[in-house]
Amino acid sequence: MLLPFIGRRLRRRALTPGRYLTDGRALFRVLSRFDDGRSLLIVIEECVTLKSYACAALELEAMGFRPVRRATPAPAVEPRPETPSAPLPAA
Repeated sequence: MLLPFIGRRLRRRALTPGRYLTDGRALFRVLSRFDDGRSLLIVIEECVTLKSYACAALELEAMGFRPVRRATPAPAVEPRPETPSAPLPAA
């Protein structure tokens, strides 16, 4: 049975060891990659349970895996001008 292909292709760079993938529900780390010239086997580890899975790159694509991108830094916010506060009453 063929799985319908939905989504984008995973680039080989996204499948290098140390990179992170997500299926939209969980976070996975790429542990290793085996390339025999015909297919690409990827070993991934779920970051919460530390369970490892071996999948073909085409299977990961068919299951909707995508690379995790670095968060872009928030735009710098100008600090508010300090307003002088009223002096505290003497006790």
